[in-house]
Amino acid sequence: MDYLVTICCSALFSDIFNSFIETTDIQQLISTDSPESCQIFLKNLEKRGDPGSDAAFLSKLLDCYSKVFARFPLAKHCKTESYARMLVRYAELKGIEDPEDAPDHFSIARSHSKAFAFVHIAHAQFELSQGNSRKSNLILQKALSSNARPVELLRTAIRNLNSGKTHLLPAEHEDNATPTSAFSNESITIKGKQFFIFKMIGRGGSSKVYQVFDQKKHVYALKYVNLEEADAQAVESYKNEIEHLNHLQQYSDQIIKLYDYEITSSYIYMLMECGHLDLNTWLRNRKSVNPLDRKCYWRNMLEAVHTIHKHGIVHSDLKPANFVIVDASLKLIDFGIANRIQPDVTSIMKDSQVGTLNYMPPEAIKDTSSNGKPGSKISAKGDVWSLGCILYCMTYGKTPFQNITNQISKIHAIIDPSHEIDFPDVPEKDLLDVLKRCLVRNPRERISISELLDHPYLQLQPQPEPGTDYKACAGDLKRILNELAALQSPNSIARAASNLARMCNSGRKLDVSECVKTSSQTLWK
Repeated sequence: MDYLVTICCSALFSDIFNSFIETTDIQQLISTDSPESCQIFLKNLEKRGDPGSDAAFLSKLLDCYSKVFARFPLAKHCKTESYARMLVRYAELKGIEDPEDAPDHFSIARSHSKAFAFVHIAHAQFELSQGNSRKSNLILQKALSSNARPVELLRTAIRNLNSGKTHLLPAEHEDNATPTSAFSNESITIKGKQFFIFKMIGRGGSSKVYQVFDQKKHVYALKYVNLEEADAQAVESYKNEIEHLNHLQQYSDQIIKLYDYEITSSYIYMLMECGHLDLNTWLRNRKSVNPLDRKCYWRNMLEAVHTIHKHGIVHSDLKPANFVIVDASLKLIDFGIANRIQPDVTSIMKDSQVGTLNYMPPEAIKDTSSNGKPGSKISAKGDVWSLGCILYCMTYGKTPFQNITNQISKIHAIIDPSHEIDFPDVPEKDLLDVLKRCLVRNPRERISISELLDHPYLQLQPQPEPGTDYKACAGDLKRILNELAALQSPNSIARAASNLARMCNSGRKLDVSECVKTSSQTLWK
């Protein structure tokens, strides 16, 4: 026993000592005038963990880089190679944390340290990893014309890009230019098909979710479940999830697609459609939501939930993290099935307990048993409340009870009929009506999903004025749609259609020539 205590104490002391050494080292380094020493320290520090799979370690690394940048001004040190490499690595790490943030940091590195070829190649490599080969090529060509050095390195990268390789530089030349976790050589085989792991994008319970790509560079989300770590109920819940995904995706485009799966005695693989980012992350990155985006995403959510309700499934834990954006459309990524057994996620973001409470209907709280799990009386109307909270967040930038930080007080406020929910005035009166009818505490009086789908709020065009020539409108729209089809580009059609919808929404008279002009302009944006 004394021996075990000694070992435990030694391990604890070692952890404390290592933490102290790291803190002391970084403080000493940022007190000097040596970016080179900082770069060496940070490079060695990264070897102690995996920022691609350890969010806490990633956060620690980013914090260290921020302290170094605060100590050494960008304008003064950006011409040195070690500082440029820190700028690049910081951008790569930000790409692991949130791919949408990375391009801005790469742009900073390229604009201030443009003489170094590796800076441009790192940005090009990142864009290639996101499927933007055209942008990757533009970055490299621009670097070549600006005489970034060494030019041979740029030419090698361009040749590899043109030949279809996933790595712009051989491993011996990369020198910290690409994250080791993002481009690992690990692969997974499902029913004889090989998929290469790009990075982990989520984890929870006994499962992990990876972003993977196949030989043709098609990107997927791969859910891996370790059955040796899961109990019998959890195993059954995952099998039910596969069964429901297989069945429901044919009924709605707003349900995430399951392409293939493999079940053995020790693991489950689920190959699914990969979203760009979840709605929770999308909302956090915006100060406000465009009214048309809000309306389109609201319809997507309603259609997804309406589908699962029609097939006897009540989600009971809807929140923004349950929806992902795929090709400008929201899709539901789970049905709350596994969540009833154990916590589980399929994206890099996971709501805290308080975050989940912000979307929980009053009847779920009242009917919660002592172990904290929802009781059997939860109905489809509970999902309506949760959806209303999401729409409220998309409208006002917060959930109805988010300002109440004390959890007990929040619970009382949610279930207390005398606690009035604040509905600040908005220009869209139909939107306000939807919010008020969703957030009714009595589920019997709450609006249904079917009624929400028929609500005037979802009408893209305003009500026509008296005397409107319906046949003329129909003819105009037909010609506009023909012109959109002539663009011969799905992305251009989508952008043009979005502009058309905005014009409809603003109540402007639809002029064919104007719509065609707008459509043509979107082709080059």
